[in-house]
Amino acid sequence: MPDHNGKLYIETVGCQMNMLDSELVVAELRQQGFSLTNDVKEADTILFNTCSVRDHAEHKIYSQLGRLKFSKRARPNQVIGVMGCMAQKDQELIFNRAPHVDLVVGTGQLKEIPRLIDEARHQRGRRMAVSLDRKEGSRAEVADSFESYDPARDPSMRPSPYQAFVRIMIGCDKFCTYCVVPMTRGPEQSRPPREIAHEVKLLAGQGVKEVTLLGQTVNSYKVTQDGKLFRLSDLLELIHDTPGIDRIKFVTNYPRDMTDDLLHAVRDIPKIAQYLHVPAQSGCDEMLKRMKRGYTVGEYREMHARIRETLPGCAISSDFIVGMCGESETSYQKSLDLIRECRFKNSFIFKYSPRPGTKAIDLWADDVPDDVKRHRNNEMLSLQNRISEEDNAELIGSTFQVLVEGISKSARKAQAAEGNDDSFLPSDAISDLTPEPPGPVQLVGRSRCDRIVVFNGNPRLAGSLVDVTISDCSATTLMGSIVTLEQQHCETSLPIVL
Repeated sequence: MPDHNGKLYIETVGCQMNMLDSELVVAELRQQGFSLTNDVKEADTILFNTCSVRDHAEHKIYSQLGRLKFSKRARPNQVIGVMGCMAQKDQELIFNRAPHVDLVVGTGQLKEIPRLIDEARHQRGRRMAVSLDRKEGSRAEVADSFESYDPARDPSMRPSPYQAFVRIMIGCDKFCTYCVVPMTRGPEQSRPPREIAHEVKLLAGQGVKEVTLLGQTVNSYKVTQDGKLFRLSDLLELIHDTPGIDRIKFVTNYPRDMTDDLLHAVRDIPKIAQYLHVPAQSGCDEMLKRMKRGYTVGEYREMHARIRETLPGCAISSDFIVGMCGESETSYQKSLDLIRECRFKNSFIFKYSPRPGTKAIDLWADDVPDDVKRHRNNEMLSLQNRISEEDNAELIGSTFQVLVEGISKSARKAQAAEGNDDSFLPSDAISDLTPEPPGPVQLVGRSRCDRIVVFNGNPRLAGSLVDVTISDCSATTLMGSIVTLEQQHCETSLPIVL
């Protein structure tokens, strides 16, 4: 394929899986001669990587597409594409609503994007590459149409050069009644351990210090390689000694698959973060049954108790849906009770929105008024924030080992306002511009239990592990100061929380 040497604009909405997909697509397109731009008006190729989990995410993309309606007048050879979950779900509907779109590419056909862009630019006309619907073939046939896409990586697309996502599985077979993921991501498939281990080594060679293993239900990972059954605990054991990798995380977990062997691996392997994201979705058995979650509140409580017993210092976060069809005030109050009881580190709270293609939209009316949904969302968020702040306050005076991600958002904004852009450059570029190291600025990082920590320090600490003593907090953030070598010698009584 010839080099285009054109400018590419890509916008990503949705989950971490989408962020990884965008990184992989950009890496491939860079090899074809594309360069990235942050200005959509100067782009020759525009891609939207989309999400279908919530209605708001889809409206955002259609609004963006609407703004580009006359864009090709200025750039006749411009190519506009929609990729990801919305593309797999809506398909021809996207062309109908936005006739100026050239490409619609589903989650399982991302490798086709470079070819399709080239064809669209030189031959024009609409092009679509999507996987089979779950009802259009056998499980094996549908699974084959959803291909895992794992080409070369592109460090420039990551939020931090020291952190990277690694896909260990695609798809989902849980079929929760509110969720489109089994349709947009296809059947559950686990990648071979040797491929994952190789990718982790490549990332370590690029300077990555922390990898996050991704899967729709990551603790459902299961694959046989060379006659041995690998579960997630076995995969963690395989990759934990990778030179250069300091920390390993994994999301998202399914409550019913939270086995003791995995908890023991988190307990016993030092590099694994003491953090588990295990969505509950509701604290009411009636709603869990309607959601087809596959467990009861009692079973979730039992799992939560096992985590607390095996991993006393582990941080646990959750997801909740409010206002799903048939959720009574009593059902909603039971969810609040579960949050009070479990005291999650944080919870991601969503208002239910009917999604075409799900069982819920066919079976039940969306009968909870929007104002009730809003009230429940805000009240639940307020409760969770209060619990988070109270629990964070208990950590004041403790010391955490923090992986430094870089300069905090607030410090970046302040420096940008002052016209000082050095903070946005890599450390080797800064050293070329300034004879002396830059002074302390507010840095941000995460503890081993995934708590956000901000503190003052030299930007060159990015990518390193430092000890930080906590002096203040908010519901979402711990504030502290770096423990110097002198303090480490003098304050041996200071509690260390890993």
